Amino acid sequence: MSSSIYMVLHQQPFFERNRPRSGNSGCPKNSKTVTRLKCGGFIFALRLNHTMFDAVGLAQFLNAVGEIARGAHAPSIPPIWERELLNAREPPQVTYMHHEYGDENESQAGSVIASMDQPDLVQRCFYFGPKEIRAARKHLPPNLSKTCTTFELITGCLWKCRTIALAMNPNEVVRVSLVVNARGKCNNVNVPSGFYGNAIGFPGVVSTAELLCNSPLEYAVELVREAKNKMNEDYIKSVADLLALRGWPPLTLAGNNFILSDNTRTGVGEVDFGWGKPIIAGPAKSVNLISFYVRDSNQEKDYKILAPMCLPFWCMEKIEQELKRITMEPVEVISKQDSNTCLDA
Repeated sequence: MSSSIYMVLHQQPFFERNRPRSGNSGCPKNSKTVTRLKCGGFIFALRLNHTMFDAVGLAQFLNAVGEIARGAHAPSIPPIWERELLNAREPPQVTYMHHEYGDENESQAGSVIASMDQPDLVQRCFYFGPKEIRAARKHLPPNLSKTCTTFELITGCLWKCRTIALAMNPNEVVRVSLVVNARGKCNNVNVPSGFYGNAIGFPGVVSTAELLCNSPLEYAVELVREAKNKMNEDYIKSVADLLALRGWPPLTLAGNNFILSDNTRTGVGEVDFGWGKPIIAGPAKSVNLISFYVRDSNQEKDYKILAPMCLPFWCMEKIEQELKRITMEPVEVISKQDSNTCLDA
């Protein structure tokens, strides 16, 4: 059938504590809305409680619904509970420094973003197509340019430019945390096919704002790679052990933390309820500390990556300028300007 489908997801993250009907308990597991459009297409919107499943688990659930809607008697991938696979060890052994959760007594009161009223935050979406990615790679040494992934490159760009735009104290410690899937052979974590719970971690790295802003782009990209490469069986067990020892420590919510999640390969774009795959699928928007990467078109081979961001209105123009310097201006111009991006003391 020719109807167009737009799939919009709104997650209720682990750390939303004060919003009505949101959080880890006392809120709907998920709720769905379908809006029919005059063109014949429709928008399928889903609000979910993230404690139920991660993005891959959600895609598995939606694909199962789609298969049954198309006449199947059972899902092609049977759901697996087995939450005990990710239980803490006995005794717990925290073997990693978990920057994503911060120090136990860390204060978040001084956050640039946390101190802003919600009406002062605005949404903007930045595009990264083949042209922008090629331009950004030119700012890296040849070996790193050839080996870094698109995710590492875009995340390094956004983290650096966001930190410059927020004009933080040069000595402030800034973090980037990545939502990394523990599934797959490359991470050596035994998560069976069909497991639909949360099999993700938020490995993070830190830097001073001054060093991040004044260093070449390769510095940010290398740190992003370092964070991503932390994900393995020992890391995910260390997270479980940390939760067992400290209860549920909140993710670092200060504005100096930036969380990135790649939703371009979760499988949500493969969902088919009988009208074909969606034209676009992914989270409806970012929240102040988190950006979700999504495809601008689910039906094009050479798609652009959309990176929605939520920031105070006064720094949106600045981050746009910084991103243009990396993705549009010649490298030789950038190299001359890098020395002028130093934060004021």
